[in-house]
Amino acid sequence: MRCLVVILSMLALAQVAAGAVAGGTSCAHSEQFFARHNVSADDSGEPGQICDGHCCGRGREVRLRVALRKMAEESAAVSTRRTAELMLSTRRTLQEHLVGLSHKSQNKTALLFTQVYRGHATRTHASVSTLYEDIRMLLRSNSERDGDGLNSRPPKDLVASTRKFFRDIFPVAYQNVLKLDSKPFTPEYEACLKDAYDVVRPFGDVPQELGISLSRSLEAARVLLEMMTVGAGALSTTEHVLSNANEECSNKLLKAGGCARCGGHDARPCRNYCLNVARGCMGSQLVELDGPWAGFVEGVERLTRVDADAALRELDSKVSTAIMYVIENKNILENKVKSECGPPTTVEAGLTPPPPTPGSVKRDDFRAPPPETELLQFAATLASTKKLFSGLADRLCDETEFAEETNDHCWNGEAIGEYTKSLVPSSSLVDQKYNPEITSTPPQDPRVATIADRLQQARQLLMSHTGTGEVQAEAFMQGDEAGEEGSGSGRSYSDDDASYDAEGSGEEGSGTQDVEGRPIEGKEPTYTSTPKTKGASTSRPLFSIIFTTAVLAMLGHCLT
Repeated sequence: MRCLVVILSMLALAQVAAGAVAGGTSCAHSEQFFARHNVSADDSGEPGQICDGHCCGRGREVRLRVALRKMAEESAAVSTRRTAELMLSTRRTLQEHLVGLSHKSQNKTALLFTQVYRGHATRTHASVSTLYEDIRMLLRSNSERDGDGLNSRPPKDLVASTRKFFRDIFPVAYQNVLKLDSKPFTPEYEACLKDAYDVVRPFGDVPQELGISLSRSLEAARVLLEMMTVGAGALSTTEHVLSNANEECSNKLLKAGGCARCGGHDARPCRNYCLNVARGCMGSQLVELDGPWAGFVEGVERLTRVDADAALRELDSKVSTAIMYVIENKNILENKVKSECGPPTTVEAGLTPPPPTPGSVKRDDFRAPPPETELLQFAATLASTKKLFSGLADRLCDETEFAEETNDHCWNGEAIGEYTKSLVPSSSLVDQKYNPEITSTPPQDPRVATIADRLQQARQLLMSHTGTGEVQAEAFMQGDEAGEEGSGSGRSYSDDDASYDAEGSGEEGSGTQDVEGRPIEGKEPTYTSTPKTKGASTSRPLFSIIFTTAVLAMLGHCLT
């Protein structure tokens, strides 16, 4: 009888011990974690394939994997989305400012003609409107409507538009010089004046110089506006790339961020463990864009210095200069015109021009201060994103709710303890060969190469309008400019390079860079680690053998 009591007591203790080995905790803390991620109660009694924890069945594990994957994508998308929104909002502000400024300039030019040409000024209104509509058509061009923004041509040639403008107002200017206020030219004589415009050159070099400067500054503004749209579109595409990562990465994220909870542990992954997983699964997908993006940002920075604002503000004064040129060279002009068209012929006496009108001055009180402060802030903020993609994955591990700040007493992928495996210095594809958490290099999405190509083309286009002529496309492709600041395609390392310098590889705020796992002299990489503490599922067989042996020994003793 005494032996039976002993055996029953041992069985009771076994149940308690087995519970302690299985985790020592209930699923209360885990349930709170599941609730925060909207992972409902289990709908399957089958164990999970990845975690195999007593707090997660297969159904809950699947839903948790999806939730953690989405969380990682959202964490990475915060930076790209914020930058894209900044570019689009700045684009709208600059476009609205320049279009509004063109209306004010048009009003001032129309008022100038009213003051100088008086009753005949109405004959210039159509020409003024056409010139400024051409300007606004160029400023309002949209890559989504007119093409992809990289190969779209300007909708108007402002050099030609400026020439046509002065050619059309030449008859009015010449009539004013001859003081024929009540005797307008015949249509035939006006046509002759316009045909002789290139030979007579009534306004001197002003139209040509104005056309070139106006075209250069406003075309640069158009390109800047277009490339802001291209940049924002490229950033938007990267979100789709991250959402299509392979299943292995989803499993790695689940193991890092969810398996401890499935085992009933209230623990987060160790920081370096989290970084290795994030850099291998997510960062490596986009890190090759770091170089092209840095070059694109540099191009945008340089083009924000081109002043289309000044060109529009000075336009009416340049027209005034052209008018003064006609007046100051009256005698020379008359001789040239007589040589080409003969003496002036006018309409019959009694026909008077229409009465003077104030012209188009509806928005004469419009004020358009240059958005210099906003553009400076935009350029500074954009410059801070040159290493956007090299640090994209690290942001997930910067979230204290997801990962620990240390590598002690945290989830190391197997148990609660210390994480001692090597930390890869960056998300670059070269570094992933030495990532202890990645068994194979993740396949690259072909869209990444397309995005990189678009950013490089955009940079070349931006640089071609800075006025410096320093495009240096080939140097950029090799990482000789801003692109080499990133950790992506801006650099390349051979597989045999044992002296790789981790500096400048995109590592930001990730703690000590441990490169002990790198191969030396052709040896395969090895990783030092403390003996793994087995979880409940691996310790349970050993416990059962010991306990069964003890029970059988006691039973044999009782029977004898």
